[in-house]
Amino acid sequence: MTFTIEEMQKRFRKFGTIYSGEDIREDVEDIIGLEDKKEMMADFFLSLKKYIDIAANLKAAKIAPNFTMLLYGPPGTGKTALTRAMAKKYGIPMGLVDADRLVSPLLGDTVKNIRGVFDIATEFTKENGVFLLFFDEIDAITGERANAHEVGEIKRAVISFLQIIDKISYDAIPLAIFGATNHENQLDSAIWRRFTYHLKFHFPNFIVRKNILESFIHRVEKATIGIDPRLYESIETEYNFLFQRYSKLKEKLGRELNDEEYYGIFDELKRKGKDGILYHTLGYTGADLMRAMRVALFKALQKKMLLYDDYFRSLELVGGTETHVLQGQRLANEGNLKKNTEKKKKKEENKPALTDLSDFDIDL
Repeated sequence: MTFTIEEMQKRFRKFGTIYSGEDIREDVEDIIGLEDKKEMMADFFLSLKKYIDIAANLKAAKIAPNFTMLLYGPPGTGKTALTRAMAKKYGIPMGLVDADRLVSPLLGDTVKNIRGVFDIATEFTKENGVFLLFFDEIDAITGERANAHEVGEIKRAVISFLQIIDKISYDAIPLAIFGATNHENQLDSAIWRRFTYHLKFHFPNFIVRKNILESFIHRVEKATIGIDPRLYESIETEYNFLFQRYSKLKEKLGRELNDEEYYGIFDELKRKGKDGILYHTLGYTGADLMRAMRVALFKALQKKMLLYDDYFRSLELVGGTETHVLQGQRLANEGNLKKNTEKKKKKEENKPALTDLSDFDIDL
């Protein structure tokens, strides 16, 4: 029986979602910024497409490319969206695995689920050609084995994952394996080494944020909703100030600005009273800007116009991912500190009391 996309979708449902070209809404051209990532991914996908034509020769020569890529960085920075768009552009079906669905409290089931995903993908690949497996939040199944808090089931899962990747590479199966994480420091070191390509995704700079914002505003305009002129004017004024300072400083230093220098131009913007949307969206992702636009649309639909103040308030309501990430890290650190303190206290309580020698008739 031919292993069709429909059959694949049915069998894969337990672990995630199968996307073929027509199921993917994103186009590469719609994704603003990430030009360096697009270029590297284009090379990757082109090589994957051509691999089947020369697979036999490569295998005979004992050369087996490893089609693996690790994407890491803050949530909402385009890791999944760009991969989907690239898969659509190059006509490669993609399986998006929700890694947390693979984790089971039952002994051995996590490993069984991981092997099940790969078995389905490998079977499909052998019959139909190239396929892409994308593990979202891969840290859920590939945590650092040296971590004392990591359970044995996850440690076994890491070993299983490593063994499968090695076998796929050795057997020269044209199966691309992508992993995405917001917590790269939690990944097992051996997992890092198995992924050939590592792509770091950053928060968008003011240039990219300007382009994203204007793209969203154009979409609202296209829907025949009026646009407050202050939106365009404010963004343009801020942008011109920032770009002029940024360009001059970059030329003077002869290199890219470091964080302190980059944020310094925003401090100057604030001191001069020119701070607006670009200033207040430091640490915002494209996804954050889109969420704020959706919130602002409720007002825009009622007023038949997207007002500057309404969008600004929506941005404050949504908040930037960087703030949420830092809050999460702070809470996690406080939680770990509390656990360690309680552990230490319990240890002290259980420690046997020292014998008071004065209770005995001993000549000291």
